[in-house]
Amino acid sequence: MDTLDPDTLARALPAPIVFVDLETTGGNALSDRITEIGVVEVGPHGIEQWSTLLDPAESIPAFIQQLTGITNEMVRGQPSFSTLAEGLAERLQGKLFVAHNARFDYGFLKNEFRRAGIAFQADVLCTVRLSRLLFPAAARHGLDALIARFGLAPIGRHRALADADLLWQFWQKIHTYYSADLIEQAVRRVIKRASQPPQLPDEAIDALPDGPGVYLFYGEQDTLLYVGKSVDVRSRVRSHFSNDHQVAKDLRISQEIRRVEARSTAGELGALLLEAQLVKQLQPVHNRMLRRTSTLCSWHLPDGAHAPEIVNARTVDFAAAPALYGTFSSRVKAEHALRGLADTHALCCAQLGLEKAGAGRPCFGYQVKRCHGVCVGEESVEAHTARLHAALDTLRLQTWPFDGPIALEERAAQTSRNPGGPPMQLHVVDRWQYLGSVGNASELEALLANAPPVTGFDPDIYKLLGRRLAGDTLVIHRLERPPFKLTPPPLPDAADVADTPKRRATAALLTRRARRDADDVNQGRLPFSDD
Repeated sequence: MDTLDPDTLARALPAPIVFVDLETTGGNALSDRITEIGVVEVGPHGIEQWSTLLDPAESIPAFIQQLTGITNEMVRGQPSFSTLAEGLAERLQGKLFVAHNARFDYGFLKNEFRRAGIAFQADVLCTVRLSRLLFPAAARHGLDALIARFGLAPIGRHRALADADLLWQFWQKIHTYYSADLIEQAVRRVIKRASQPPQLPDEAIDALPDGPGVYLFYGEQDTLLYVGKSVDVRSRVRSHFSNDHQVAKDLRISQEIRRVEARSTAGELGALLLEAQLVKQLQPVHNRMLRRTSTLCSWHLPDGAHAPEIVNARTVDFAAAPALYGTFSSRVKAEHALRGLADTHALCCAQLGLEKAGAGRPCFGYQVKRCHGVCVGEESVEAHTARLHAALDTLRLQTWPFDGPIALEERAAQTSRNPGGPPMQLHVVDRWQYLGSVGNASELEALLANAPPVTGFDPDIYKLLGRRLAGDTLVIHRLERPPFKLTPPPLPDAADVADTPKRRATAALLTRRARRDADDVNQGRLPFSDD
């Protein structure tokens, strides 16, 4: 196709386009600020250029001054973004917003407009993604690569208006390769994926399951960046990138991600358990590290004692020991929690061992009317201990309520949108440790035979399962290892069931299920498919 006159091409557009570039004090749209804006607006009215320096109200790092040539002296006294925000919004509103690696520029502008009290929204076209779509054989799609490949004529580099003009030149060049109709189709396709990081292949998110599971983000050299879970993996992954200009962690991930991987589960519980396991095992860069058991401690108040003592998970079996209260990652946090209870319940810090006070001398809490006076004999030690037990009871750890491991049966919902996911999983847990998930009897037997002995106590699994096990919504199979044996739950005691129609119906259902499971075990069958 012959080269088109720029003005003719601009006036032929059905609607105006703005090619935008920014210079900033850094790469974080949440904390850094804009130092320069460049806009090339093209459309039926012709071509118009506009640019301005901005005072970011913060120092520009030396390396950025060297890169852009924009110094602190140049921006001092220039207008702030807020003073120009209304006029800039009018200039950009309703026009196709085109930028190179558009998430960067659009994210910065969204945050600046929000600080100025203006809601800004636009259709966004990323020229990195457009170049990748139109020229898939090209190895690189950065602005320098486009300059070299298409012979663009920069009037400067790393200045806002100069780089915005390069994008307008690129727009003109692609019209010499493709028809306007084909370019319009490509633009529509890229705009639909505007929230996706440009370095991710187009099909990366579309290929993810839309059911429950775990997703893993990988960066350069396959570094694991983040592990997450959701009942709808595809939607959750998209949400990371649609909100990345508002959430610092999502912004960093969107800049670093190179590929995404998913592992489907039968339901939400499996996703929660698998996420906890993978985060501990793989230690992704951007995950908050789950608690390590090596420094885990708890408060212990044995019978006859009047003050609790700190015990460590390395020496005490938290899954079996009675009278343990709370799990804490350090002694400091344990003491902080106990002080909080003392303040709330008017307990004596001297009696608890949190404060030194001579015999018969008042603790600090007594002096500010936050202690009932056990330290000075105004309250008996027994009464104080009784109140201490009541206060600690909110933190009481539940011991493992089974004789051995259990399998929690989870079946995919009939309305599941994840046809490739497992229809059923058995999540095997022993003494608050997650051993793994399987899909059939033979896998379960192999897991139990090969799983290492349970050591330690996993506070994250305890937190996930503690309340769930206390409820009646889980299908629980009691196991023994080795040898493998499935033990059905005991028949419910009618005396324990209140005489109401709803409770009677529930009791009848549980009784039928227990008898069915007992028959299955007696006849060598399992209550799930072995396919």
